[in-house]
Amino acid sequence: MLEGTQSPKKQRALSYVDVFDNMCITQLRHIRWKPSIFRGVWLKHYQFDGLDCANCAHDHSELRPMATTFGISTLFRTVLELHLVLMPVGLYKQLHFASRQSTISVDDESVSTSCSSALTWRRIFPKSGYALLPQVSPSAISKWSHGSPRAVLWSIIGSLFILGMVYAMHRFSAYPSLLFPFPPAATSTNHFSSDPYSWQPSPDLHFWHSKKYSPSTLCTSTNQHNSPHLTSLNSISYDQFSNHRDGNPKTFGLLPVTSIPVDCLEDYFSGQACSRSLTDTANSDFSSRAPIDIVWSWVNGSDALHIAALNDIEHAYGYRSSKPKLYRDHNELKYSMRSALAHFRHGVGSFHLLTSDNTVSNTATSSEVRYGQIPQWLSGSRWTDGSVSLDIQHHHQFFVSGAYSGPTFNSFAIESQLGSLCGVSENFIYMNDDFFFNGDVETEDFYTPFFGPVLRFDYGVVVDPHNPSGADPDGEWRPLDYSSHLLSKRFGIRPRLYIVHAQKLINTPIMHEMSTGMWSKEFSATARRPFRGMNGRPTETEPAPGHVPDGDDVHPGFMFSNFLIDRGREALLWSWAVGRIGGKGTPPKNQEIPYWPDNDDRWDPDLHGTRAWEELGGIVGKAKIVVRVPCRETLDHDRVESLVNKRRPAMQSQYSFSSQDGCPLQYTKPNIPGYPPRLASNPHYKNYGWRTASLCEISWNQCFERDGRPIESASEFFVRVAFENVNCGDCIIRALMIASGPLGLSEFLPSPNRTVPLHRTQNYFDEFPPLGPPHLPLAPDYHDIDFSLETVMAPWIDEATQRRGSDEGVAGISVREWAMMVLQRYRYVLITSAGELPTRFLSIDTPGAARSGVKGLGNNALRLICINDDVTNDNDVYAVDKTLRDWFSSKWPTPAAWEA
Repeated sequence: MLEGTQSPKKQRALSYVDVFDNMCITQLRHIRWKPSIFRGVWLKHYQFDGLDCANCAHDHSELRPMATTFGISTLFRTVLELHLVLMPVGLYKQLHFASRQSTISVDDESVSTSCSSALTWRRIFPKSGYALLPQVSPSAISKWSHGSPRAVLWSIIGSLFILGMVYAMHRFSAYPSLLFPFPPAATSTNHFSSDPYSWQPSPDLHFWHSKKYSPSTLCTSTNQHNSPHLTSLNSISYDQFSNHRDGNPKTFGLLPVTSIPVDCLEDYFSGQACSRSLTDTANSDFSSRAPIDIVWSWVNGSDALHIAALNDIEHAYGYRSSKPKLYRDHNELKYSMRSALAHFRHGVGSFHLLTSDNTVSNTATSSEVRYGQIPQWLSGSRWTDGSVSLDIQHHHQFFVSGAYSGPTFNSFAIESQLGSLCGVSENFIYMNDDFFFNGDVETEDFYTPFFGPVLRFDYGVVVDPHNPSGADPDGEWRPLDYSSHLLSKRFGIRPRLYIVHAQKLINTPIMHEMSTGMWSKEFSATARRPFRGMNGRPTETEPAPGHVPDGDDVHPGFMFSNFLIDRGREALLWSWAVGRIGGKGTPPKNQEIPYWPDNDDRWDPDLHGTRAWEELGGIVGKAKIVVRVPCRETLDHDRVESLVNKRRPAMQSQYSFSSQDGCPLQYTKPNIPGYPPRLASNPHYKNYGWRTASLCEISWNQCFERDGRPIESASEFFVRVAFENVNCGDCIIRALMIASGPLGLSEFLPSPNRTVPLHRTQNYFDEFPPLGPPHLPLAPDYHDIDFSLETVMAPWIDEATQRRGSDEGVAGISVREWAMMVLQRYRYVLITSAGELPTRFLSIDTPGAARSGVKGLGNNALRLICINDDVTNDNDVYAVDKTLRDWFSSKWPTPAAWEA
């Protein structure tokens, strides 16, 4: 039911919609009798106490037998099959049990019903001519029953046939081309032939797909690291190197991610099985389990050069470290690496260690001799253990040009450069040295080619945008607040999800897009700060520092996960509003008038607005659309099993939400756990008791107008619903998910026939500037961006004109293919705490806490653990250190081959 106060009329309407809605078989509570809208017919309705279809399992192979077992009337089952007969007259779209959303007109609103399921019967009442009957008790059956069952059956068939004819005549009169009407979301104009080979990818799509990521892509003369040159200084071993800063860094260009295979792209977005096997040789890069590198950040806080540099920089900035625990070492790194070898060796490519480096003298030159830290327990200079190699990169080597200002003691500064590492796999796991694998894990716990990176969020905590933040400069919340502010400035103001404090999957091209593209200024500023929170911290020279615009540290890990979500949401709405509906995407209703807007960004409220409104399930003249939660099958057990290589034995992660199901942010409110649709809804997954997400509402005044005036361009409408009023965009995505059915994103995609023409004159370049794969603009503020179709796609139009020529008759660029390439770039799968790998965060502040804490880690079911040193009493340090070292050596006793 709708939240808040509703009119009795609307409540009655919704109650009758529920007669055939949410008829999920699992968790059956009791049976209630309700009258059908057809006079004289009674059906059993299986009602569930407060249970929405989003939380019910419905395996199609089992539900039909269940329907018979539970005694649903023969009449009901017969009518369910009428869709085969009524298809020619269009009623199939309203009656089919797996159809998209339906709508009831109540007063001035359109109320959409809930998700599709295997036992859901959809209807549209406004044009049916049937009155909504009041609810009566089972004792009234005799008053309604009359005639023989055969007569009743024939009366229903006749009534439905008449309804279908009326519906077809109405649609034909409104839209002359009955075969290709645009208002319904699920139309034949947006789908290809059932022949999987009828669609042929264009040369442009093959060209975009041909670009591959290579670990050497980001290597330069500066960060190209060679074999270590070990030297000793005051009995401490260092990696000595002479570094020349790169005066001519590479020009920024977006890096490609592993793409969905070209011949599977249409199937991927339509929710169908790939027309060609993902195991084909041509798709080997997609189907194989590519090794994932692991990257550690580490510093030896007891190193003499490190201490000297720390003192010098503290003096220079008038800063005093308040947390010596950040630099204490309990030999965690050695055992963290052992844990990875013990529990993830089969999925690992290489190990990479990011460490500090210093000079001996205070004189710095461009080719200075630097001494990089290395763990003192390393042996020799060739570090391999079987197929796993260990590589060390020092800060001075991998910080991009202009971002390195000397030794750094700021973990956010180090993380800001993760998108610029040389020699690292496309997807890698980032860990601190106090992170450990406590049990076996699988590659699919972190990444799958089909679903993308696995993101881990704590749905009970959200981060509001603040600039400046009043949080502690030493902690993580000041960077979190500021990072949420940056995301809100680019993607719309809203709270965002807090990440789980554990190992994180980082995609190098996406991190590079953030750090060197969209927020290069902010990431470089963070990299240059040797300490956390410097702009909010009093110093000897500035007792009360003022607000520095956009001057706090970024939180790269938090931004990466939320950036994927925001970027995917942006692509969905742009593809629909600008690529599908706006400009020439919508033909005129009267096809006898050859009218096409000259401006491909045009938005006519009567033409484009009406089509958009009806695609969302709205009725022209009604002010609102109320949308319930879609039921999706993206993460059904059998489907996940087949797409993650038959679910590895050690894999315990339970995917909770996929980017193919919309945007999870719409199910999150400040400090209130969110509940994405279909969480734990399959018997394969445990039922964690998630509550149903609330209804959402699309208002014409709020979403389709701005301050009471009509919207006049598709890009303006996109900005309105995507960024200015994020609730509009969220609800639009939900409605289109319902329209797309249980699988796929078909109703977001532009028509296959829509193209943008190439230039008729070529602009020749000696060397075409780096372009990268298709993507939406990279400016950090949406107010500064022109999102019109031709402006967004202009660089690819120029490139295609240069590559393919400008002769008359040369095909333009397919807007649909371009949009699909953008959408697949930002795919991801989300895990909430309920479906998480068993994880433990252990904070140790006393020797007693250390002893009891490590004892509790003996549970082998735990997979990911973090042991945090929070000791404040110097007298407790030795006892805590001994407890941890003893436990580490007993837990992971097998040394790596590179250990001394």
